[in-house]
Amino acid sequence: MISSSDVIRLREIMPPHASAGDEPGSFGGLLPLGVTSLPSDYLEFMRIYGGGAIDDALVVAVPKASSGAGVPPIDIFEMTSDARLMWDRETSEDLGLESSSGILSWGITSSSDILCWDASLDDPDSWPVVVFNRGRASWRRYECGMVKFVVGIFCREFDDIPIGEVSLWGNASPRFLNWREEIRLFESGISPWTGRPIPSF
Repeated sequence: MISSSDVIRLREIMPPHASAGDEPGSFGGLLPLGVTSLPSDYLEFMRIYGGGAIDDALVVAVPKASSGAGVPPIDIFEMTSDARLMWDRETSEDLGLESSSGILSWGITSSSDILCWDASLDDPDSWPVVVFNRGRASWRRYECGMVKFVVGIFCREFDDIPIGEVSLWGNASPRFLNWREEIRLFESGISPWTGRPIPSF
């Protein structure tokens, strides 16, 4: 399901900035969720880009953030709890998942769509993407990995847009900001997404 060409395509569409990239670290913090490894395309995304936001519209989570100042604002461990609660409230019988314990969340959009994997399969590289579209109040399964899913949104490779955040659909030049760079720009008085001075500074 996962191909190195997906990452190559993503890098061509969305070149990483100079300070992008995070070490994914160990998966010990995800053990309470029953996770001992993660998909290789996600790990490559972490190496190249790290946790952060795409056009201030889609946030990709790090595996597990430590507590304290200067840590990523969003992580898989925290997001998965919310995703599993939503699954229990708005479950879908046609996704092939017996319970919310198979859901693992890796991202969220500005329209509050929840981006997940079906992590019930043994091999992480076979985990398909499962999306809760908040506007439709429904779940849908996509037989592809996380990176191919993101590329598919930029290149309009689905029958219809999987998420409610329409600004990413067909976006030929999306911009990624690692969470550290976003914080650095904000603290320097520059809006990370407009490049203009923040009035309060």
